[in-house]
Amino acid sequence: MPALERALQILEWIAERPEGASPSDLMEHLGLSRTGTFALLNTLKAHGYLEQSGPRGRYRLGPRWWALAARTHPERTLRELFRAEVQGFSESIALVRPAGDDGVVVEAVPGRYPLIGYWGVGERFPLAESAAGWVFLADREAGRRWERIRRTGIARRAVGALLEIAAPICPDGHRPYAALAVRLPAARASHALLESLRAAAARLSVRLGAPVYQPYAVEPPELPLRPLRPPEIAAFLEGPWVARLIGLRTDGRPYAVPVWYVWERPALWIAAFPGSRWPDYVRAHPRITLLIDEPWPPLRRVRVEGEALPLPFPEGPEGLIARLTHRYRVDWPPLRRDLETFRILPERMEGRRGLMAS
Repeated sequence: MPALERALQILEWIAERPEGASPSDLMEHLGLSRTGTFALLNTLKAHGYLEQSGPRGRYRLGPRWWALAARTHPERTLRELFRAEVQGFSESIALVRPAGDDGVVVEAVPGRYPLIGYWGVGERFPLAESAAGWVFLADREAGRRWERIRRTGIARRAVGALLEIAAPICPDGHRPYAALAVRLPAARASHALLESLRAAAARLSVRLGAPVYQPYAVEPPELPLRPLRPPEIAAFLEGPWVARLIGLRTDGRPYAVPVWYVWERPALWIAAFPGSRWPDYVRAHPRITLLIDEPWPPLRRVRVEGEALPLPFPEGPEGLIARLTHRYRVDWPPLRRDLETFRILPERMEGRRGLMAS
């Protein structure tokens, strides 16, 4: 079956390229037509065997592929996903697996300060003496310390002037199989770092086959609905979330499109991939809404309303691309000087967390 053969060729070719591949790469190297290439890519993407880094980004292997690989080669698959996921982390980060009463560093990536908080592959330590170990003990033990970890999905432990932070990786969505861990000076710890670590653990869990990311929870917890306070909204916006831009087309019909953003208080900045249509809609109808949410508990979401004005980013297009690349840990398409940027100064911003009223 020619179509099946071409689909397998695409998967095999992309599997050899962790940085991903563009449709033009595939057409050039595999001799595929444009129509056939996009038909196959869209089908593989719809079924989860491929994923795309942004509306016009490169294609990489998707969660369905990794879930299949994890069933036969779980350790190797986890290490490959870990290396791809944590590139660009500012702090040294480790992948830890339990081994009896110990934790073992099975993979590590150095950060900007490799001499501080360094993790050595093969490093072994008692579970009770590390935040990464606490991630696993929280699944076994009773007590206030372990209840807090189960409730927040994050373990924190002070080690002299350093702070260890760890988040569970749960291929089934609930039970910790591995942990992501950082060790850094307490003064450098931030809410944004914690959110990035949690988001990375959640993405790894989903790519390994988790239907949801809900560490330790067998049944969905009750999540009382409450508003987010302004500092909570600001902290949430620092996370690597994708926003949905909602507005009106030039003919007055509504549209919604996913966008990356940078939160530079007091404004949010978004950029258009070359060839995008939505900038024309924004110029015609600048009043827009941004919806930003997280797909796992505590289910926070923020709604931003305001005007999107075509203005240059203060650090220039190179600065914005650098910020977006670091924030989302994906490659931006080749830089174009005509990159279009918009500033959104919120006129109204509100947030909620939870689902049910208590």
